Amino acid sequence: MKKGVLLNLCTLILVFISGNLLAQQDYEYHPALSDNFIVSLGAFSSSNSFTVAANGVINPDEDRIDFDDKVGVDGSSTLFNGQLRWKFGKQRKWSLWGQYFKNDATGEAVLEEDVEWQDIIFREGSFVGAGVKMEIVRVFVGRSLVKNERQDFGIGIGVHNLSLGAFIEGEILIDDGTTEFQRGEVSNSQPLPNVGTWWDYSPARNWLIHARVDWISANVGDLNGTLWNTVAGVNYQAFRNVGFDLSYQYFNLNLKVDSADWIGEIDTRYSGPMLSVTANW
Repeated sequence: MKKGVLLNLCTLILVFISGNLLAQQDYEYHPALSDNFIVSLGAFSSSNSFTVAANGVINPDEDRIDFDDKVGVDGSSTLFNGQLRWKFGKQRKWSLWGQYFKNDATGEAVLEEDVEWQDIIFREGSFVGAGVKMEIVRVFVGRSLVKNERQDFGIGIGVHNLSLGAFIEGEILIDDGTTEFQRGEVSNSQPLPNVGTWWDYSPARNWLIHARVDWISANVGDLNGTLWNTVAGVNYQAFRNVGFDLSYQYFNLNLKVDSADWIGEIDTRYSGPMLSVTANW
């Protein structure tokens, strides 16, 4: 009985391997260039930078605070990064893209100097907790201008839906010499439009070199500033429908915020290598 199960299992494995080897013969260049759907799921090892200001009523021009250096927020993190592309239309020259990643960085520190945040003054020597949160949903529509079996170059427009937030909390000194716990928190959520371009090139049947750039510099709603979202990397097609991707992602957001919940600025950067598994069909 056990020999029969083992024989059936070995047969299934051989059929699977043979099927993949045969399937690999049906493309001359990387199949992501000719397939309709591409999904990428990966880990983004990011080096982060957070500089934030939250102005108060008493002092409307508070200095920017480096959350890594001054209040101990972690400057590195590993983030989930998910991406999707659907090619459609005549000769599949139109593409709909999606991307999602999120970071919730926190930290603690004993202050080496006074920190002012929304009119709350955290004195030198105080123990504080702090955090920065950002969630990105990217949707992009574009058209290929140069498309053949070996390369794909195109341009388009899109939107980044941004959910931003930051806080500092801790004990503050009251005029009578006592202390009390205070938490200052700001947040903003808004879509920000962008333009973008991409280029994919296959130098050999199992290899793909790819790059993408999104950019905007504008005053939109509560936000005024610049966004960059870029990726460049290489993909190896291990099987007909499965590949492995090593990329470098750079995301930078430099904005002034003017809303009911937050008047101030944020300059944040995420950059680093990203390792992903890709599926295409």
